[in-house]
Amino acid sequence: MKNKYRAVLILLVLNVFCVFAVDVTTFKYRNGGGISGNGNPGLIALTLGWILLLFLLLRVVFIAIEYFKKVSHKLSKVIIPTGLIVILALMILAEIRFINLLGHNLNGFTNDKDSIVFRFGWINQYTNSLFYNGYILIFGVALALLLSWIMARILARKIS
Repeated sequence: MKNKYRAVLILLVLNVFCVFAVDVTTFKYRNGGGISGNGNPGLIALTLGWILLLFLLLRVVFIAIEYFKKVSHKLSKVIIPTGLIVILALMILAEIRFINLLGHNLNGFTNDKDSIVFRFGWINQYTNSLFYNGYILIFGVALALLLSWIMARILARKIS
């Protein structure tokens, strides 16, 4: 039993490490600055982060279903789903704010002629952190927990 939780904890720590690695390898634009355009070092951290996130979310789903089957009815019926929905909404708002701030800093995105990243691909050295960050990590875990709660409720009804 402890190994399940240890694996989730290790995956969570690795995911947090990848969030920092993606952030560090995402270039920050400063007026008058630029890069040669010879590659995107953040792709390694970004790819590793998404793979580790997938494994983390799968582990969370399986462990949470077992937990939600055992949790008290009132807690399971009202508090857990409400809290998870609030977290999901807050993470969506935070990600939208993050996207808007980055768009402002880059003077737009890949289709805007005045943008720093005009004609770059969507995933580039300036936008890596849009695709994997703390908001996405928390959103993913909250969504996995909400889906686990729904599955546990469905399984409980079938057994009853």
